[in-house]
Amino acid sequence: MTEPQIPVFDASSEFHQNLGLLKVAETAMRKLGDVVMIRASESRQMLLLTGTESIRYWKNHQGQFQTELGDIASNAGTTRILIGDALERPENAAIWDASRSGLAEVNARWDDWAHRSLTTATRALVRDLALTAEAPVDLRPICSLWAVRALCPTLFGDALPDQDMVDGLMQIEQFYFAMSTKDADEIAHPERLAEFQQARGFLDRAVRAGLAQLNDETSTVLATMNKCLPETLSEEQRIDFLRPTLGRLLLEKLNIDGLGLLWTLCHLAQSPDLVPEMAREVGGCADLYDAPDTETPLCYSVIQEAQRLYPELPFIYRITSKEMEVQGYNVPPRTTILFAPWLVHRDGRYWDTPNRFDGHRFLTPPEDRNSYLPFGIGPRVRSRSRFLQHQLSVAVRAVVAEFDLQLAPDCKRGNLRPILRSTLAPRGAVPVAFRYRTAATEAATLAL
Repeated sequence: MTEPQIPVFDASSEFHQNLGLLKVAETAMRKLGDVVMIRASESRQMLLLTGTESIRYWKNHQGQFQTELGDIASNAGTTRILIGDALERPENAAIWDASRSGLAEVNARWDDWAHRSLTTATRALVRDLALTAEAPVDLRPICSLWAVRALCPTLFGDALPDQDMVDGLMQIEQFYFAMSTKDADEIAHPERLAEFQQARGFLDRAVRAGLAQLNDETSTVLATMNKCLPETLSEEQRIDFLRPTLGRLLLEKLNIDGLGLLWTLCHLAQSPDLVPEMAREVGGCADLYDAPDTETPLCYSVIQEAQRLYPELPFIYRITSKEMEVQGYNVPPRTTILFAPWLVHRDGRYWDTPNRFDGHRFLTPPEDRNSYLPFGIGPRVRSRSRFLQHQLSVAVRAVVAEFDLQLAPDCKRGNLRPILRSTLAPRGAVPVAFRYRTAATEAATLAL
């Protein structure tokens, strides 16, 4: 009997290249089903696996799906290039061992440090919104600034001005984008790319500025890790050894561009009955900034629903480590696999009215947990998910406690459609007006 052949979707035309990968994947799934080979060019193809059956198989056979793609254009490969490998070199084994002891201290103190930065950032967010005088304000810079303030002081201290941090993180995003779009000859020598030089330069500038501000009372990741390094190191050597740890934590813990908060507030601004209901729930909290997420289930449901519609990882690459059988098809080793949470989260087989924002949806857990994976799968992913969702819970609770939200009438509806790339950013400005719920909340907020 002839074994079944995986259906092929030809996406090698200029038309499909301009559509973007997520739109191509959505079209391929609708035409050919949950298992489709997408041919991007004569030399590049990937196997799209969607639907919960594929996700369940992935979860149960993680060892067969390598995290690394085996090429420098993967996210993991790009991260290694950006942060450098000084700690991994054999001649630096002693420094690596010392750094591990520093990481143990960082892990022990992380929750307190992170809570401090998150509280400060969220109070600043509320104050900034209070100063808009009810005039619509673009959510993009507001949310991006909150994300930076909620994390970077824990890592670097007040090393660089907030806007410099925002700009530097944009340079990192541009480097990742360059590595995923430039041809093989260009990325063969990534250190020559202007995008690499700018992104690496930003990281080094942040580390150098953090080192310059150190004193005996500094309590940050940078200060803790720096104490583990030999005093005889030059500044450049010290930066080389600090960059990997700080860079990885930055990329792992950052709420990229504050997009999680942006999309949540964007939908709350279009849900006039939902915000007062959330405010009543929040009114029962003794401490908005320290309450567990379970104390405000509606707020937490709203956050999860926004992440369903806008997962942090709209698609995830893996590569097969050996031959396997998936849904009746034989898949050879070294096959590039594409999982697409964006498609699963908007699939009518698993969600009622999947394209509609429903803030109450997650008050009842989904019937099939395999249909919800905004950050991917795995133990590290679960930790990241808890961290970022808690950050969002605190920020959203603080905002709805003070303000009613309304999308500006002149907001272009096209701006609210995300760009279907590696991150789901809006296509343009998202102006929202924040109005005090009562005169008492206005007076309390301005007194902060």
